[in-house]
Amino acid sequence: MTLLRHALGEDAHAPRYLHTLHGVGYRFDLPGVAAPEPAAHERRTQAERRVEPTDTLATEAATSTSAPSTRRWRLPVMAALLLGAALLSGWFARRLAAPPAPAPATAVATMAKVPTLIVMPLKPIGDGENERAIAAGLSDELISALSRIEGLRVIARESTELAAARSPVAAALVPRLGISHALEGSVRQSDNLLRFHLRLTEAQSGRTLWARDYDRDAADLLALQREVAGAVAAALTLKLGLLPSPAAAGGDARFLARYFAAQELLRTPSSSAGDAIERAETEFRALTRQRPDDARAQAGLAVALEARAFNRPPLAEELRAEAALAAALAKQLDPNLAEPYRVQAAAACRSNRWDDCLQLLEHAQAASPSDSRAHFQYAMSLAALGYINRAEALLRDGTERDPINPVWRFGHGRVLDTLGRHDEAHFQLQRSAPYSPYARWFNAVWRGDTAIALRLARQMGDQADAPQYERLYKASYVAASRALQDPTLWPQAEVQMRASERRTGLMNFLRVLLPEPDPAELIAELDLVRERSYSSWDLLLWTRNLAYLRQHPAFQDYLRDNGILAYWQARGFPPQCRAHQGGAVCD
Repeated sequence: MTLLRHALGEDAHAPRYLHTLHGVGYRFDLPGVAAPEPAAHERRTQAERRVEPTDTLATEAATSTSAPSTRRWRLPVMAALLLGAALLSGWFARRLAAPPAPAPATAVATMAKVPTLIVMPLKPIGDGENERAIAAGLSDELISALSRIEGLRVIARESTELAAARSPVAAALVPRLGISHALEGSVRQSDNLLRFHLRLTEAQSGRTLWARDYDRDAADLLALQREVAGAVAAALTLKLGLLPSPAAAGGDARFLARYFAAQELLRTPSSSAGDAIERAETEFRALTRQRPDDARAQAGLAVALEARAFNRPPLAEELRAEAALAAALAKQLDPNLAEPYRVQAAAACRSNRWDDCLQLLEHAQAASPSDSRAHFQYAMSLAALGYINRAEALLRDGTERDPINPVWRFGHGRVLDTLGRHDEAHFQLQRSAPYSPYARWFNAVWRGDTAIALRLARQMGDQADAPQYERLYKASYVAASRALQDPTLWPQAEVQMRASERRTGLMNFLRVLLPEPDPAELIAELDLVRERSYSSWDLLLWTRNLAYLRQHPAFQDYLRDNGILAYWQARGFPPQCRAHQGGAVCD
């Protein structure tokens, strides 16, 4: 399917001819022929029936006889469509380039499966903090560099760490991650000299494809990344995509270790993130004073300031202004870094400069294809614009590239709930637990399971690492759960909601469920949520179960005042909305 898409010039997220039918297979649309709406039984999701697309025909052949008439015609039709896709892709290819020499059968078999690589965490040789920081940091940077190899799928950092923590043996990760190859190695430091031993293996068998030692000065690590990426590409007979030219790097091993350690602080779990982010900011300030021309240190400072603004709303304006300066300087020093684009994109999205917002995020994704933060930010920005289906497709792709990262599962579940696909959302959110108990609570409510909602509410804040605000919201969620079972209790629940808002200074999203809500007030509050960027819950504005928000006149003002309507008029309306008397009507 990947080869067909390449031949057709297709974008998997905005297909013209080749469409994915989840849980069924693929549909090929001939140019100029309207595509039929899939039957209800074909819209079953992977949450209900996990079917890998490449195994569709075999699986359909083995389907039970519960629908014999469907099964009789589906196999020949699917086969005909795939044959048509292959024939037409060949026609397109001949139009675009001279036909290549026929590939041997073994090569075709190899191309049929995209190679999937995991970069196992590099092992530090020695007990020093520097070695540990450099080993962890370089593992992350190698993932980023290797993800630019065309035709290679690289497991993202978060899933790699979670999987490697359970099993340090690559072969044990094959069933869980679908990997075909592994890059393993170690790091030893001697003053300013770093020695790396790296080994590329076949994950299943453990057979070594190549093993090399690299002796490098600490300032040469960017060049090392390029060299390793080239060696991996050559070993797998793949094409190395354009990598950034080595930029000025930190001067010595101590500087490099401090940079990687500060980067790690930015990834601290949310329960203790506030203190870690302030420590990261302090360290990046020291590094930029020591080497003001170091692009990565300036980029790290920009990200730390942006993250601190997220946690400190009263200081947000000042911190974000400084983050913008650091991001601009980092991009000037090295335009190939992803972080400056992400910081600038966040500012553009908040100020409703939607074209800049999405273009900057596309730059960030291109600069670091394995950086899940840029992809997640892009999906959520599309969702804020009302393009919920496009956001869902990106988040689905993220869960496939980063399969055991709970953040992707959470985001995908949230967007599926927004679309009203609550059973599919439940499947994803169960795999994000204990991440975001609020999302699982709302999902239980929308599925009509008030008993589960009450149980989830009673568990809020019980985890030792649960953030303080979760404990502050607990009473309101318990009260709302009881009110859903006994509507006479809603007044007491509303009292608890308002009390939690006074304690936290943040909106309690339970108010959207009140029997007599104030839509204008809720729309204004959710607008502030989006503007302040402290939550993804502005998606409530687009949630199918909350249509009363979109039917209120204040929603028209929201679309107009935030530039969303103007963007739609220029770029196209999302499927659930249509132009109407100078405004829009949204289902």
